[in-house]
Formats: sequence, C-alpha cells, structure tokens
Amino acid sequence: MSFGNCNGRVSTSISEKTITLVAYELISKAVIRLPLDVKKELQQAFEKESGALSRPQIKTVLENIAIAEKHNLCVCQDTGVPLFYIRFGSSLRIEGDISKAVSEATRKATKEIPLRENVIHPLTRENSGTNTGWGMPYVHFEMEPELDYLEITFVPKGFGSEAKTTLAYIATSDPVIEGIEKFVLDNVRFAMGEPCPPYIVGIGVGGTADIATWLSKKAYLRPLNTHHPDPNVAALESRLLSAINRTGIGAMGMGGDITALAVHIEICGTHSAAVPVAVGFQCWAARQSTARIYDDCRTEYVTLH
Repeated sequence: MSFGNCNGRVSTSISEKTITLVAYELISKAVIRLPLDVKKELQQAFEKESGALSRPQIKTVLENIAIAEKHNLCVCQDTGVPLFYIRFGSSLRIEGDISKAVSEATRKATKEIPLRENVIHPLTRENSGTNTGWGMPYVHFEMEPELDYLEITFVPKGFGSEAKTTLAYIATSDPVIEGIEKFVLDNVRFAMGEPCPPYIVGIGVGGTADIATWLSKKAYLRPLNTHHPDPNVAALESRLLSAINRTGIGAMGMGGDITALAVHIEICGTHSAAVPVAVGFQCWAARQSTARIYDDCRTEYVTLH
C-alpha cells in the first residue's frame, strides 16, 4: 500500500480534485494489474489443472497478465463499463460532487490509458466516446457512520461475464438451499465458457431483486480465500465451488478441473413468501482497485496488485 497527500496541503475536507486524481489512479491500476490474490489463485489453478486443453489456456492467461504489467497495457481488451463503489463516514466533509469527479477521471483515463470506448445510449446506441453519459460511470454509495475515510473501489466490468447474470425467486414452501444449488448449477451449465473461466461466482440471496443482484456483485468483489461468517452460508459456498469444478467445463470452456476460483455468497433478510437469488460471474480478469482518502488528504491504496 502507498500513501500520498493533496499536494502537501493539510485539510479538514476532501476536494473534488483529490477524488478525481485518486479515481484516475484506481482506473490505471485496475485495468492493467490484477489483484495479487487473483494472480495467486490463477497460478494455483494452473498447477492443479490436468486438462490437456484447459492447462494451456490458463498458461496463456498468466502470460497475458505478465505482458500487461511489463508493458503497461490493459490486461483485457474489454475494459468494461466503469463502476465505482463508494463508502464514507458521516463526519467527513467533501467539497464538490463525487459523481462529477469520477466522471472526469473516466473521461481522462479513456483518452490517456486508453480505454476502449464501450459506453453507449441503451436505445440509440450513440457512443459518447468517453465512457461517460446516461448515468455512467455508475456510482453506488454506502454511508457507514463510523468510517473516518472516503473509500473508492473501481471495477471495470466486462460484459462477457456480466451478460450471464441471472435472477430467480425460490418459494419458501420449497427446500430453499436445494433450490439455490440447482439454480446456480443450472446457470453455470448454461453459461459454459462464455464468462471466461476460471471465474469467480458471486451469489446474492435475499432482500429484493435489486438487493440480491447488488449482493451478487459485492460477493465476487470479496477477497479470495475468505468465507462468509455464517457457517451455513460458508458451507454452501464450499459445496457449490466443489460442484462447479466437477462440471468439467474448465478454463475457457475447454474441459478441465478448474472452472471456478471461488464461490462467494452474501445474504440479506427477505420476505417470508420467497427468496430472491441472483448469480453473477466475474471472469478471470477480476479487475478492481480500492483506495481510502482521509480528511487530512492522506490517500491509502488498499488493493495489492
């Protein structure tokens, strides 16, 4: 992790300019360098894989990652749509508009890194050329009163995996856990190699449709080799990971031992009539980067790349 300040200025508030600078740095880190935990899991997947076709696929992925880092190039040509997840404390003072700040960072990054110009109007298909406009970049805010920092997580979400997100409701009159298992495995088999395995599966259970879908994203952004604190949820994560890897889909759908690097589940209380379940996929290029900005302008880059 590294630290910085706002051009040497000590302040009691966080400026829009500071947020733009940090957001730009997060974009630069995320699209070029995968998190260290992801790289380690991919290396372990290569060592475990016995499939004659899947093993070379994972080797190519690892070589691709190394080339991107060496030459400062995007690790995947699909630089996705820009998503920002913001957490902040109630005592923080922020000067300016956070959404405006991350939009400016996105426009600058699109031109300078560069990023592929992905964002279009959903009906006319007009392309802004800047990856901004019509609500993009999307910013999700969460206020947690005790925090003494503004936390920004940037996720460039590619659509090979995003397009396989699915939602269902399981009636509580049915066996819910068995229903979740069947729904997840049905969707894994339907998706096959399209989400670019070996991937991370995020599952959101409970809440409402929008909450479950958000939880599925929150789940696959969780650090690898972590488990849900609820032992029943953690056990379901382990069973599903084992079952997915027994499907034989393998890397890029070529057949093999390792289809998923992890299965993560997040839960929320829900209605007594039915349980919404959302399944999301994050491809092997599980890109994200997080920073925390404190009110004295210190910036801590949290994600290890």
